[in-house]
Parts: sequence; structure tokens; C-alpha cells
Amino acid sequence: MFELIGIIVFVALSVIGYKKNNRNIMLTGSMCLLVALAAPEFVAGFIEGYNGSLT
Repeated sequence: MFELIGIIVFVALSVIGYKKNNRNIMLTGSMCLLVALAAPEFVAGFIEGYNGSLT
């Protein structure tokens, strides 16, 4: 679900940024996509590593 929201925000911001000729809006959309695709795996790995260090 988080990935889908990130993809939708990426597409929306990319289209708005392209039409307004604003690179910063397109960059923000790209960062949203990066966070949406990378954050769940990062958090899962962090939690797994933290739980592994407790035992």
C-alpha cells in the first residue's frame, strides 16, 4: 500500500513539475518514489537487526 501511494505521488508531481517546467517539483516526486520503495525494506532490516542484537 505504501508503495502504491508513493508511485501515485511520483506520477502526479512529475506531471505537475513537467507542465510548470519546475525541476524541484519533479525532484520531490522522485524522492517520494525512492522513499516509498526503499523505506519498508530498510525498516524491516533495521528491526530484524535490532531484535537479533538483543539475543
